[in-house]
Amino acid sequence: MKSNTRNTSAFSLQPSAFLILGISLLFPTALRSQPQIYQWFTIAGKALTTGSADGTNSVARFYWPQGVAVDSAGNLFVADTDNATIRKLTRQGTNWVTTTIAGKALAYGSADGTNSNARFGGSSSGGMGPLAADGGGNVYVPDCFNNTIRKIALVGTNWVTTTIAGKAGTTGSADGTNSAARFNSPSGITVDAGGNLFVSDAYNQTIRKLTPVGTDWATTTIAGSAGQAGSADGTNSQARFNFGDGNTAITVDGSGSMFVTDYGNHTIRKLTPEGTNWVTTTIAGKAGAAGITDGTNSAARFNNPYGIAVDGIGNVIVADFGNHTIRKLMPAGTNWLVTTIGGKALSPGSANGTNSAARFHAPSCLAADSAGNVYVGDGNNQTIRKGVPLPVFQSVTPANGSLELTVNAFPGQTVQLQYSSDLASATWTNLGSPITATGGTVTVTDTPGTDPRRFYRVIVQP
Repeated sequence: MKSNTRNTSAFSLQPSAFLILGISLLFPTALRSQPQIYQWFTIAGKALTTGSADGTNSVARFYWPQGVAVDSAGNLFVADTDNATIRKLTRQGTNWVTTTIAGKALAYGSADGTNSNARFGGSSSGGMGPLAADGGGNVYVPDCFNNTIRKIALVGTNWVTTTIAGKAGTTGSADGTNSAARFNSPSGITVDAGGNLFVSDAYNQTIRKLTPVGTDWATTTIAGSAGQAGSADGTNSQARFNFGDGNTAITVDGSGSMFVTDYGNHTIRKLTPEGTNWVTTTIAGKAGAAGITDGTNSAARFNNPYGIAVDGIGNVIVADFGNHTIRKLMPAGTNWLVTTIGGKALSPGSANGTNSAARFHAPSCLAADSAGNVYVGDGNNQTIRKGVPLPVFQSVTPANGSLELTVNAFPGQTVQLQYSSDLASATWTNLGSPITATGGTVTVTDTPGTDPRRFYRVIVQP
């Protein structure tokens, strides 16, 4: 940013990527608004390279990661589907360390047990869907191939897997407690603040609820009718879904509403609790109309949407599987505005970069943390990707020889503002200490003094 005491009111913002976790913003003329920019990069695995190795960053190997969950401590859990294992990614500084916490690579089955004694999935197809993690650090797995719901709990330093609903190898649609319940390829799972689980039961075309009752789990059907595919909105069993070939995911927001990817209908559905009822509505896309269009509500188009998550401010993030893109649904009153925040439609690849410069290949699942970061299981690339919403300068206001710089930042995101008098120099000076955004903005005051010019940038802290 160029500044001097004679002309401090004219600025513009020109964003460019800075380091791997930040962005540099320069403004030599007039201020203008900026669209949301997401910086995408790979945090684990190596593109197009399958395997099962644990390790740090690109040393780790995956085999169709098809479920991602993030816990309150920022740890990631991945359903490594074709390996039939559950992996944990722990951040250490700017690195991510992958370990296997349950199951054994390429050893399929349905056994409960501790660590590698547990078994998931079946045959070479694996068969696990998107994961969920609760506030207590427990991980929940829809074991699609086995038609069961599994729980993985940390006991000391071990991870103990148990089956909490359904019976391995037995399909059906019956409600009931524990193993009396029946599922048919449960694909997605989420957990609300009260510890209730919700499952998108793919081949049954229904949404199921698992309520903890002491040490038991009571399963009920809250939306859809078993075996009845369709696209109708409605209350409880009047609603219809078309989960296609079993690829569907579900998430819950802070108010208890749920969002489901209706894979076969190419739509995003919302389930709103009204008393003891659940009302299903279509909030984006048009049933039976695949496409790539951004837009509002039914004007938007998707191509087999799969993974889904809600970020900390109510945006819905979707892995648009068939388009190889990441989409964002922003609430605007009663409407939903759909934009593409990662990848380019129908252009698969593995490139890192911002927004449409990034490339994905069959992204199948995702999760969002409290700071707005998005984590993607990039299925055909065999990698885990991370998207960081980059801060944008909102205003620069001169006052009494000082400059007040206001930055839009995601609530919970920690940013550091810096300045330099020479862009040719690698030296930047911090403006104060890192600040964590609370209300969506961060404001910092700088006094340039006798500097004839200053350039400013903002960096997202890891």
